[in-house]
Amino acid sequence: MLIYSTIMKPGSNTSSFLSQYFALSYLLLLINASVFLGQINYINFTTYFFAGVVYFTYCFLYLLPFAIVLGLLRKILNYKRSPVFLKSPYFLGSLAVIALTALQLLIYMDSFIFRMFGFHFNSFVWNLIFTKGGVESMGSSQSTVRSFIVIVLVFFVAQAAILLLLMMVPKVKNFCANFLTRRKLAIALITLLAMAGLQSLVYGFGSFYNYRPILTVSRAFPFYMPVTFRRFAKSLGLKQPQESSFAIKFREINLKYPLNPINQQADHNNYNIVILMAESLRADMLDPQIMPKTWAFSQKAVRFNQHYSGGNGTRMAIFSAFYGLYGNYWFKFLEEHRGPVLMDLLIDNNYQIDVFSSAKFSYPEFDKTVFARLPQNQLHDSRELESGMLEWKLDRQNVGLMLDFFKNRDKSRSFMTFMFFESPHAPYHFPPENEIRTPWLEEFNYATVDLKKDISLIKNRYINSCNHLDSQFERILKYLEENSLLDSTIVILTGDHGEEFMEHGRWGHNSNYSDVQTLVPMVLWAPGVKPHRVDSITSHLDIPATICKLLGVTNPPQDYSEGIDLLGTEKHQFTVISDWDTIAYVDNEHKAIFPTTILGLNTVTTKTNVEITDRTTFYKAHQPDLVRVMKDLSRFSK
Repeated sequence: MLIYSTIMKPGSNTSSFLSQYFALSYLLLLINASVFLGQINYINFTTYFFAGVVYFTYCFLYLLPFAIVLGLLRKILNYKRSPVFLKSPYFLGSLAVIALTALQLLIYMDSFIFRMFGFHFNSFVWNLIFTKGGVESMGSSQSTVRSFIVIVLVFFVAQAAILLLLMMVPKVKNFCANFLTRRKLAIALITLLAMAGLQSLVYGFGSFYNYRPILTVSRAFPFYMPVTFRRFAKSLGLKQPQESSFAIKFREINLKYPLNPINQQADHNNYNIVILMAESLRADMLDPQIMPKTWAFSQKAVRFNQHYSGGNGTRMAIFSAFYGLYGNYWFKFLEEHRGPVLMDLLIDNNYQIDVFSSAKFSYPEFDKTVFARLPQNQLHDSRELESGMLEWKLDRQNVGLMLDFFKNRDKSRSFMTFMFFESPHAPYHFPPENEIRTPWLEEFNYATVDLKKDISLIKNRYINSCNHLDSQFERILKYLEENSLLDSTIVILTGDHGEEFMEHGRWGHNSNYSDVQTLVPMVLWAPGVKPHRVDSITSHLDIPATICKLLGVTNPPQDYSEGIDLLGTEKHQFTVISDWDTIAYVDNEHKAIFPTTILGLNTVTTKTNVEITDRTTFYKAHQPDLVRVMKDLSRFSK
């Protein structure tokens, strides 16, 4: 009863007022959090029951820290020497309004993120918010900003209205005094605490018996705290079902990279290198109707028809394309500001390098990883261009800067350039001349968009933006061809990752490992290589090994990469894709997802995202490959 006495001391008008305010705010929070209930796949009574108990319990638990803090503050302010105005219900009430408005907004924003992308507030989201350039990378419009300001005001007004009704409307005060009595609130408090214990018990048994519907339901609620008691259950004589599993073990990485010094042939070629990578460019956009110029170029080059990104988001995707390593290495390379072998090789060979981005090199932190050795005057991003410019205009200006780099370069030295295009980034802006699909959603507002209703119109926006991207690829390819540079230049055209349009229940990327989020176009032009098609699995992980081989590196790719030479005879049977806190094993039939944190669940699905219940058979059949993956996760560690 310590919690109860903290906020509801008998004989204190302020404590009764606070308890009534929190009780009414709890009802508002239940309405706010009801969105999570709609994201659950209810398969039986147990899932309904567990979801309901968690729903009522966690809305209470979200409020509890605020209630305790304000209750303790009330006790402190009631000290005799405190100024009178600090003891006023108006002062504590104002603090409660501010605090609970913040809570309501946090839950609303989490539900917004979960509905759109399938994950809650996590370390990735906090990184997005607090890293320079993170919020801007979302591409929100002024209408979106205005809508969210309105939402903030709505919650503030709602919380303030509760306060004013309690303090200024006699009927409300009398109703709450009669209905929200200390006895009834105490009963409600005890009931909610009992429900908290009950839901933990249900989850514990669900975890012990590996009953995945319960474990999956829990993931619909933000900040869920799992409770397990395997050892205790076994001490009671309960037997845990025997299921063959495979646990990916992660250990602390202390970089040893590369494993051996990099060597080149004495007579190696210093080919020029042009890497063009577009945000959210999924594989099926390489189409003669959507991207005709890029398609035409692909017919003269090597086109990879089953090419996976190394991540379902930009950070891990670009990391894999330059390092050839799994995404779990990102964090250590960022910590050490360590660039990839590929960039080291080019710098050591005296390449002239300029790189461009229509986003920011500070988010994700590529200025501290991939391009850590480059001086700032060689990193050209949206900060150098006009503020607030639409993505397609940024791409056009950056292509102009790249062409200037070609024209003004020192022709006695080889060059390397990279550009990151933003045209296909949500909300998918494009100029009128690239309107090839109609109708399209003319007003894209993150806060008000109805994904189920508008998704086909949104996808048409995306297709039109990819058509604009094609026109910018064409400008660069045309210059290289007209100036006879293709005979001495390696050209790569690809996307960082794909983009989903509700084909598997989500929009955008970063939310799952579906093919539409992870398959990207991959076109490789290499001097002297005949055009052909590759239909086997390939990956961004293979890009460094391929370029290094073309530049005469004699080391095996395993010295610095987890990829293979795309132009060699070796073929992948599977690949590995990463996000912030999971990795996925992907082959021609299955996907197995493993968490990199203790809170996640192993999942095995078909390629089309249908969950497989017989994981035992999969783990046994794929154990050698999974063991290899686990070793590779720490291969470049001392």
